[in-house]
Amino acid sequence: MGKLLVGAAKVSINPTEDMYPIPNKISDFGLEPMSQEAAYDEMNCRAIAIDTGKAKIMLLTFELAGAPEYPDYPGDIARATGFPAELVFIMGTHNHSAPRYRKNQVDTKELAGWIERYEKLVYDAGIEACRQAADSLRPAKYGYGESISDINVNRNLLTFGNYWVEARNMTGFCNKTLSILKFVDMEGKLIAAFLNHPTHATNVYMLKDIDHKAKTSGNFTGITCRFVEEHYGNGAVAMWTSGAAGNLNPLLSHGLQYEYPDGYTTQVQYPDGTGYMQMEYMGRLHGVDCCKGLDAITRYSENMPIAHMVKDVPMPTLECVEPWPPKSFTDIRNGGNGLRDYNEYPYGHLPAPGRVPEMHPGKPRIMNLHLLKLGNIALLFANAEIFSQIGEAMKAASPMKNTVIVTHHYGPKCHYIFDKTSKDVRLPMAYGGVAPGEADDIIVEHEIQLFDEILETEQASKAPAAF
Repeated sequence: MGKLLVGAAKVSINPTEDMYPIPNKISDFGLEPMSQEAAYDEMNCRAIAIDTGKAKIMLLTFELAGAPEYPDYPGDIARATGFPAELVFIMGTHNHSAPRYRKNQVDTKELAGWIERYEKLVYDAGIEACRQAADSLRPAKYGYGESISDINVNRNLLTFGNYWVEARNMTGFCNKTLSILKFVDMEGKLIAAFLNHPTHATNVYMLKDIDHKAKTSGNFTGITCRFVEEHYGNGAVAMWTSGAAGNLNPLLSHGLQYEYPDGYTTQVQYPDGTGYMQMEYMGRLHGVDCCKGLDAITRYSENMPIAHMVKDVPMPTLECVEPWPPKSFTDIRNGGNGLRDYNEYPYGHLPAPGRVPEMHPGKPRIMNLHLLKLGNIALLFANAEIFSQIGEAMKAASPMKNTVIVTHHYGPKCHYIFDKTSKDVRLPMAYGGVAPGEADDIIVEHEIQLFDEILETEQASKAPAAF
């Protein structure tokens, strides 16, 4: 019998049938509200329970825009499972096809009632997934591997007309590393896969299916997880997590950018149904990469010494002197879509010099940076959307070869964190948040401190190596 016990489970978080159509205020980013009328596929939360013999760890993901923000949710899970709250890690896949809402959008009893009902559904599903995972613990061993999944691309493009839009930048920096933590039983059958890749789950964002209905979906990452689960069978659970993907999108996302000789740029949305086909393609392509990566892992250990520490990292911020962005900036986001004479619109040429909103330093935001060592693997969790270049800097600063950056972790959101090389990228998400280009060194400095403190603790206890 091995020293390590692992269990896993998944539970649906789809709205119930009578909750469709979803009230059309469920939208964001200033885009026109679009009611989701049906489910395209199943959204899930997934849990992996780990008992090393000395410590118990619970990993929980939701196919939502971010980790649920329930007060003391780790504590609730701890009380339901017996796993310690400080070792409960909750993440969102950053799924843009899930129901999305802002509490400040609530202006009707209908919407408030819908949100209350859905939040309870999600809360209960997470608790149940953790319970099932804890109840299914069995002897296991684990391995780690990295490969490449070429499904993502830099999404910050300086147009021919010299303004920034969110579109495919084929020459921009883009990390394509697929990190895999594999758990198998003593017969070698897959129990769970912890998958990590830096990509936004934005395939069918605000798009309609072939029947002209917008639908909820687990997005391409959900398709990937089901692909892996079906391939290995035996009740295996595939958990996908987002890496440092603040400036990375899938190669095929929610539209195409058209440029014109006069410098005008517009985003053309896919015809109804096309986006869902592309989502299926991206999810299955990524799923194949994940299966190949899992099959390449053949070296295992039953010994998993763990260590965990967390630091509160103050992030410098910039705030707009006047409210920003404006109520509706669809035309900004799409690079002037529908505004052939963009000079008639005050923000139409954003962000050409002189049109960037006036900014001033704001109150620092706190980013919770967790370091979890599982044997010879380091997981760094952050409650933010970190740019890919910062993720690379964090890996380079780590004393451990096997280092994984996990974003959209539970806690107050820090939103986008632009790296130094992207500080002049004038997209709307650069305003009113963490000061672009000023957080790289701060994050790395605190990361190094975390590793130093854990190393000191390990040396004192003379913890053995995993392999």
